[in-house]
Amino acid sequence: MDNILISFVIIILYIVIIYIIYHFGIGSKERSSNSNNCCPDCKNNLKREKRIFKDKVTNYLSIGVMDWRRYICDTCGWEGIKWHKDRKYKRN
Repeated sequence: MDNILISFVIIILYIVIIYIIYHFGIGSKERSSNSNNCCPDCKNNLKREKRIFKDKVTNYLSIGVMDWRRYICDTCGWEGIKWHKDRKYKRN
């Protein structure tokens, strides 16, 4: 196979994977009765943490479609990144 064709197929697959993640809400914020952003383990409120380099790379690799942010749970100690599914884009 031609290298250009392989590169094109890989790029298309990458975009399809990002679309699937976005469409099904994989890794997005979870809502509960008492919070718009709850812990996936104990359903308590999450607190924002400062991003680390790995989070910035994840945000860059998602082509800016999903704005990944780091959260931590004070109750159970869960820590991870999530994104907001209903993100609205700013118009110029």
